[in-house]
Amino acid sequence: MTEGQTPEPESSFDEDGFLKAMSDLNPAVVQELADKNDIGPLTEEHWRVIEFVKEYYQTYGTGPPVVKIGKTTGLSRDEICTLFPCGVVRGAYRLAGLPRPPGCF
Repeated sequence: MTEGQTPEPESSFDEDGFLKAMSDLNPAVVQELADKNDIGPLTEEHWRVIEFVKEYYQTYGTGPPVVKIGKTTGLSRDEICTLFPCGVVRGAYRLAGLPRPPGCF
């Protein structure tokens, strides 16, 4: 670092692109994650899934299965897969601020 430069802010993301802390989650971060993962533009359906996944995790300490996401949001499995083509974990979980599940990747 040269004189007059400010240090780079510490990254909020781990090496797999998941947030290090759910408290860092905000709409701008969600959009950044969506852009990095070729998801979107984010629609009302995306946000419905993201909010459900986040609330489920905060209640149960684990991410919900896709069947539960579908039943709660009213979206079919195919619709969820279309919204998050990289998968529920790499898409919805990541955008909801959940940590990477053990054994994933």
